[in-house]
Amino acid sequence: MSKRKPHNDEAGYIAEKIYRATGSHVVIYKAAEQGIDTGGKRYAVVCSTHGTICAESSLPKARMSMKIPGFCEACMSNN
Repeated sequence: MSKRKPHNDEAGYIAEKIYRATGSHVVIYKAAEQGIDTGGKRYAVVCSTHGTICAESSLPKARMSMKIPGFCEACMSNN
């Protein structure tokens, strides 16, 4: 675990980015390994600050959601 990527030792971890507008960590997980129900989609993108989750079927889509977490209303309202 590091300060920059504090979730890198968690199950299913793929990638993590700090959303600079709010300082929130946005993390991509393999949903099944993390135990997150995504309705059959393979990846879960999670705002660790606000606990919001976005389900994505492909890693490229998950990476786009990670870069600008439009699924997290709290992050977007603070932007």
